[in-house]
Amino acid sequence: MKILFAIVISLFIFTSFNSHAVDINNGRTLHNENCLSCHTTDKYISKTRKVQDLAALESRVKRCDFSLSTQWFEEDIEDVVAYLNQDFYKFK
Repeated sequence: MKILFAIVISLFIFTSFNSHAVDINNGRTLHNENCLSCHTTDKYISKTRKVQDLAALESRVKRCDFSLSTQWFEEDIEDVVAYLNQDFYKFK
């Protein structure tokens, strides 16, 4: 019985972390309602863009979130990063 209880608890713990599936449409909406108030999408496709990998993209989105005081949840940031990566950056 103790083993079964330990297995159930372990499964609960492991499945409750990172259970957020990114929502590209939410990312697009958040981006369009917030990010475009400061800049266009031209900087995403520029040959001289500063963002060169997925980690840098996430860092940039977090910095913009802070600068705009949007107070997005971590899931919202993940959604915006996923949207930008899918439509513009195409990092693997």
